[in-house]
Amino acid sequence: MSAKRLYPILLVFLTIWSCTKSPEGPQLDPDTQTLVDILLDEMDPLGADPLSWEDEELRWLDPLSGKSVVGLGEATHGTAEFFDAKHRIFRYLVENHGFRVFAFEADFGESIYINEAIQQGNASQIESLMNSRMHFWTWKTEEVKELLEWICTYNQGKADDDKVHYVGVDCQFNTYHPAMARDYLEQAGVPFLSFADSVLSEVEIAYTENYGSFDQESFDNHLGRVIALQDSITKYREDMIVATSEKDFLMHERIMEVIRQASLVSFYRGDPQKLLDLRDQFMAQNVYWYRDYFENSKIAVWAHNYHVSDFESGVVGTMGNYLRYYYGNQYASIGFLFSRGEFTAVGMDGDQYTELGTQSVDSIPKAGSLNALMSHTGQAAFSIELDALANYLAWYNAFEAGMDYFFMGSGYNNRPGDYYIHFNPGLYHYMIYFDKTRASVLLK
Repeated sequence: MSAKRLYPILLVFLTIWSCTKSPEGPQLDPDTQTLVDILLDEMDPLGADPLSWEDEELRWLDPLSGKSVVGLGEATHGTAEFFDAKHRIFRYLVENHGFRVFAFEADFGESIYINEAIQQGNASQIESLMNSRMHFWTWKTEEVKELLEWICTYNQGKADDDKVHYVGVDCQFNTYHPAMARDYLEQAGVPFLSFADSVLSEVEIAYTENYGSFDQESFDNHLGRVIALQDSITKYREDMIVATSEKDFLMHERIMEVIRQASLVSFYRGDPQKLLDLRDQFMAQNVYWYRDYFENSKIAVWAHNYHVSDFESGVVGTMGNYLRYYYGNQYASIGFLFSRGEFTAVGMDGDQYTELGTQSVDSIPKAGSLNALMSHTGQAAFSIELDALANYLAWYNAFEAGMDYFFMGSGYNNRPGDYYIHFNPGLYHYMIYFDKTRASVLLK
């Protein structure tokens, strides 16, 4: 079994490497000091404000210039520094290495509306579209708005082939997809419009009712009708391209596939293991599709650390794992860490979610964790290539002995120790660390 398979998203396995004294102590023990000294030698220091990073600070990204896809993670869904860093990194990749697509862990359909405004140069519409179309609070932030407005500004005066696109690759909702498909099929004048309308109406009702009335047999029948509609669309491909355009056809053919994906994800929401695998598998497939749709444009992917990591356990794989299998060494990932500070998250009382707001980690990092070792450097922020660390015997042995790192999503129970899990350096290519963080700023 590979080391990656021990990654305890699904296996409740926490280990503590206890060779490091508290960072508040007067002196680090020799082994810990060796690890910190290596970090100091290998790191690329960064300023505390990512939007102020100069190009010279980002030259460590240049080896990624030949990659097809670069995953950009986040250790929480609400940290301003993570969001600003991804904004700045994407700008660097666009301006210096020809990246043209930023794919988000966001709904496929909602992102079409926003990208249309970006391509048309309607920066004034971006905030209202974010508020009206986006499903997740996580991306409805000032930081994401500034990124999207930058893309809009960057595109001014450029030919269509040189413009940058914002897209979503997630597949948890069927809020917009059925209406999009119906409108297109009406425009194309297909002879199976009555059948299409009945299937799409069924999808809308099932989604609205959260598939509550479906058992496995009725869901399989329902999915069979969705697939039959996809077959009809394929059959009339040439006629529909003549009536519209090839790009329009390809986009709406994909929207039908996302309807199928979202139906599966919605129906299996009660099965966490199956849901994780389906969703990440589908997100990876949507990345592949967008790369083809934009004629092999280089893509950066914005998602949680989990999704961009290269992790597999049995039949479960992350989006990053699927991307790595598909693209090989043409895929690279960057994870994010911090030690203390604020972030936006939904509060938790026991296992019940409470209100969305600013949360904080005030305690020092868990002893022996990767976060703690990074905090001992005294640096406000830095990047580190993980292979470079693992090439040192001291770090290799430390990783093998077991090391944790902080890892949470959108909910937080105010007990930071609950969010440390096992770290494997094979999960990411690079890690960016911030010593202190601010909460993301939600749109009003």
